[in-house]
Amino acid sequence: MLFTCIMTTFNDGDILRQSVLSILNQTWSDLEFLLVDDGSGPETKDILNEFDDPRLTVLPQTNDGLSSARNRALHHAKGDYVCFLDGDDVRAPWALSEAANVIRSKGHPDLICTMGVFSGERSQLSPFFDDQLADAYIKSLNAGGMNDLRARKTWATAMEPQSANKYISRKLIDAASLRFPNDHFFEDILFHGLVVAHAQSIEILPKTRHFTYFQRALRHQITSVSNEKRFDILGVSRVTLQLFQMHADFANESQRGALFVGVLRLLEWCDASISHYHRHAFRLALRETFRALDPVYFVIPDDTPDPRGDKGRLVEFAKSVLD
Repeated sequence: MLFTCIMTTFNDGDILRQSVLSILNQTWSDLEFLLVDDGSGPETKDILNEFDDPRLTVLPQTNDGLSSARNRALHHAKGDYVCFLDGDDVRAPWALSEAANVIRSKGHPDLICTMGVFSGERSQLSPFFDDQLADAYIKSLNAGGMNDLRARKTWATAMEPQSANKYISRKLIDAASLRFPNDHFFEDILFHGLVVAHAQSIEILPKTRHFTYFQRALRHQITSVSNEKRFDILGVSRVTLQLFQMHADFANESQRGALFVGVLRLLEWCDASISHYHRHAFRLALRETFRALDPVYFVIPDDTPDPRGDKGRLVEFAKSVLD
């Protein structure tokens, strides 16, 4: 089969139905659907029992976190390509069909990157955070600037580190032993950076939206907490940058800069939004994180994609932490 669609759920409630249906109702039907129930209660189990589709396999486990659940599904995946979706988001019905067309027409690339839609708490739809990058990418593409893999890797790295915006060759996942970091939040930045680094062929689709990310009111999401969970970004960032430093792509200055900008964006956000009680300890730990990095990370080339216009501010933020 061509696709394995991986979803995880932990007490997502009624909203899980629309997420599951968004996979089962794809116009492309050649898929395997692995749904990991990460220790949910009876309500979620009752919802999952409503579905009778041979393509859907529910993998129950004791609650062990998002990364563990995704990694378990990766162990069972049989499709040629793997994609991810959270249990409270949805995938557009044409998404897999378009990805399949790209796979066939572009010679089975290792990685396909797509755009998405964001729905805030007031249910207003807007382009996901990559919209400005998509516009800049199209301009570069029209100017003939996307002919080599180095350039595509740079732009792919600069995309939002989000799991739903990728279709990844299972051969690549297996060859590079790609997994999510267990027991840590902000897992996507590590997986994102390493997937792009190991890919030897990349296609970026800037014009269509393949998923909708929902910001849920009264729902536990890492974006809505300000406690010690924010400290996880420090360890994940450090491991991400250290692993990338050992990869040949570290020599690609623009790709290295794009990865560091993405990491800095998360670090700055956590630094600004963490609770006052934890702020001093977070800043001290952040300073030690920066000191442990290769200084070359702090030299970001001018040609590093910066459609949001925040590259300079992020570098100044890093320097202010070190001062």
